[in-house]
Amino acid sequence: MKLALVPLEEWERLNDQLKIHFALPADNTARIYKGLAHAVFEVAQGTAQFLSHKRSLGVVKGQTPYFDSLLPYFYKEVFNVQAVNHLALTDPEAWVNGLKKDTTFVMFAEDHPVTGELYNYDRLDELLNEKKIFAVRISHFRHFYETAHPRPYSVRICYLNNDYAVALCGERFKTPALIAPQMNWHVAECLSVVQKIHVSPQDKALVESFEKSFSDIATPWFAQGVSRLYERVLLKFPEVSAEALLQRLYDHLQVDSSKYYETMDTTNLCRWHHFKTFNSWWEPKPTMDDLSSLLVIDSGWLVTKDFAKILKSSYEEIKAEQSW
Repeated sequence: MKLALVPLEEWERLNDQLKIHFALPADNTARIYKGLAHAVFEVAQGTAQFLSHKRSLGVVKGQTPYFDSLLPYFYKEVFNVQAVNHLALTDPEAWVNGLKKDTTFVMFAEDHPVTGELYNYDRLDELLNEKKIFAVRISHFRHFYETAHPRPYSVRICYLNNDYAVALCGERFKTPALIAPQMNWHVAECLSVVQKIHVSPQDKALVESFEKSFSDIATPWFAQGVSRLYERVLLKFPEVSAEALLQRLYDHLQVDSSKYYETMDTTNLCRWHHFKTFNSWWEPKPTMDDLSSLLVIDSGWLVTKDFAKILKSSYEEIKAEQSW
């Protein structure tokens, strides 16, 4: 007979192992969660409850979808939500100095979950720490390439895969866990997943050269000089459906698309079936044409023999099929 219980110390045992894996300083802690949404909920809601005498928070919008589901609760409970669009946050010092004195935490993202664009918010993090305001920052991919131990009042929530996320917590973060310890955790299994996570190689010259080589049929997502990760190619193919192109590419490469969406994907809505996936949070809002034409390719594919040739021939086949 199975007991309807879970061992409550497994989560903490797993966290201790993750602290070693991420080589955190003695005073810092690691906390694992069932994905980014769960991590953000526990960190933000838990901190708001733990420091319930403080009724203000800040959020930088337009960079990630993972803050949106939190805000209705805080508005309903009459928290002072100090929101700023990331495009308007040109002077972090002035914005931080204007925050309410009872601000508990500020949420922002280090990078973009689709494009890998980087946001320079280290100064923002530093200013918040000086004021003893918790800096709750999401790293979708940046942590794989830039290791930075959190400051005392910082919590870096790191995407691992769609099933797991880990919060790397500064020494002053003491928020009690909400529901994570009561979930079913398998220490060995989780550690194995974390240790085997695929990390794409960064190669600026190779990525830029590949994007440029398609200039006759595709447009690079980024203009020159934009701060970004170079572990992905981002090309817009305006004359074809990126989803159709992706499926044809999978066929020619003879790979199973269900296993390779992590290394090649598209924002085309035929793939995602829901406009809100991208439209509700992304600023500036991408157009429907941008979403339907964007192909995102892991840099690891660029060293595959004849990959560029196969991609171009796939494009030509799709375009020919559209002609009457």
